[in-house]
Amino acid sequence: MENTHNRAGGIVIDQAEAARICAAAHERRITSFLDGARLWNAALASGQTVADLAAPFDVASVALSKGLGAPAGTMLAGPRDVMRDCIRHRRMFGGAMRQVGILAAAGLYALDHHIERLADDHDNATLIASHLRGNRRVTLIADPPDTNIVIFSLAPGAPDAAAVVIAARARGVLIVAFGARIIRAVTHLDVTRKECEQAASVLLDCVGS
Repeated sequence: MENTHNRAGGIVIDQAEAARICAAAHERRITSFLDGARLWNAALASGQTVADLAAPFDVASVALSKGLGAPAGTMLAGPRDVMRDCIRHRRMFGGAMRQVGILAAAGLYALDHHIERLADDHDNATLIASHLRGNRRVTLIADPPDTNIVIFSLAPGAPDAAAVVIAARARGVLIVAFGARIIRAVTHLDVTRKECEQAASVLLDCVGS
């Protein structure tokens, strides 16, 4: 399971449902895995702790390079024997790295300084969504957004996603096409509230009315 759920618009997964799914998996001797690349976003938005959100799962991963803004880094957590095997297989497939202290330092800085400010990203995503909501050519996938992801679909009369992506990029706004008529925008620590206001305006211009 993924928390937050990317393609659902960055929503926070219902924790009771996650626990039920994990319990069903355990009854069938199936390992449960939490893709928690944006788990700190989920924790902040839900008021739960990262530990609580990960508790039902056998293995969990978190990314330091998503909302926390580190240049690289993912961490994996689970039982000692599982982690031992994961390290072995990582090395077998050439995934081992040497002298990664500089990356670890960046990750520690992100953990110390960038967790609470995730709320700014959530607010900025809500801001963008509030501008897009009134456009009849746009339908928000999650309305309002739970976290820092805004995904919206384009009505038949609007340009397609590829055209909107190209037009927005020409005006300095980077977004991603998630399908022929679906677009994703993500807020993060490198964009200010003013820039998000400008981005929303650009997106509306590119979509048309």
